[in-house]
Amino acid sequence: MVLLIRDEDINAIEIKSEEVIEAVEDAYSQDGRGHAFETPRLEIRVKGRHLPHIAPGTTSVGQGMAYLEESKALVISNAYHFSYHKYVSQIMDPENGETLALIMRGRGAFGVKEKKAGSGGFRTGAAAAIGAKYLAREDVDAVGVIGTGRVGRASLICLQKVRDFNKVYSHSGTRRDDEFAREMEKALGVDVIACDSLETVVRKAEILITATYATEPIVKGDWLNEGLHISGMGADDTLKAELDVNAIRRMDKIVIDSDKCLTIGEIALPMKMGAIGPENIHGKISEVVIGTKPGRECPEEITLFESDGTHIQSASVAWLTYIKVKEAGLGVDISKLASFFINP
Repeated sequence: MVLLIRDEDINAIEIKSEEVIEAVEDAYSQDGRGHAFETPRLEIRVKGRHLPHIAPGTTSVGQGMAYLEESKALVISNAYHFSYHKYVSQIMDPENGETLALIMRGRGAFGVKEKKAGSGGFRTGAAAAIGAKYLAREDVDAVGVIGTGRVGRASLICLQKVRDFNKVYSHSGTRRDDEFAREMEKALGVDVIACDSLETVVRKAEILITATYATEPIVKGDWLNEGLHISGMGADDTLKAELDVNAIRRMDKIVIDSDKCLTIGEIALPMKMGAIGPENIHGKISEVVIGTKPGRECPEEITLFESDGTHIQSASVAWLTYIKVKEAGLGVDISKLASFFINP
């Protein structure tokens, strides 16, 4: 059977944010133990070649492949970023090469309800939370978020599953965003304060989420307090940088999700300047998850989880979605229609 899974099928099931966190963390674990494999990001940029990855004004087509050996999940993902955003994931049986499902997903309005946790934003939000789980202090009161789009929202919802906090300080990265504060206060059940300045958010935060398209640093090293953890989710190509060189220099631990993080502006520029070297990269999040590298070791450490976004993350959530939809008896069997094109 080849199952066609559409937005309406995903919206009809319940995928909790903690399930997405568990799926992504398991992918990291498999990676750390040598059981996860992926290709680098492939992208053809149609318009906006001078702009950062998927920034407004760009149009592109991207592809990536990942294999989670223990899950037996083999996934080919395609992303279409035009005036719309479409994602198509082909899930294959690694034993015989047959296609099990096609997930065809659009990116519409973000929902903060748990049942929307199958969206792409939650994959990234789960990664942000996992970084905090291993690198942030246990006792935190205040969280900061810079970037009030779908990733900022999803990151806060996921973060609440791994840390208790009472206050959130927020800024869009370019302006105060009161609507975001009202929406997330209702979703999280804690005080969410929209701030006029980025500095206020950073200085107040004990965990900071950054999720913007910034190409010039917006977080200054002078603002960082001892004990801060940052999950940097926005900088994901050579043109992007959310943290300045001094902020990167001040890190006691820099943990990455893939070697591609070393090529993004936020890390590559400080390395080129000699502010940090390869010895300052503590390791990969997969190594921290399986315990071959330590996470936070003392309350005073300033830590950074730098995430470029990986195809194993995408594959883990696509596989979770497929299992949930199949168990619910949803989706459309397109075996006859697809047999000639997809299965031998």
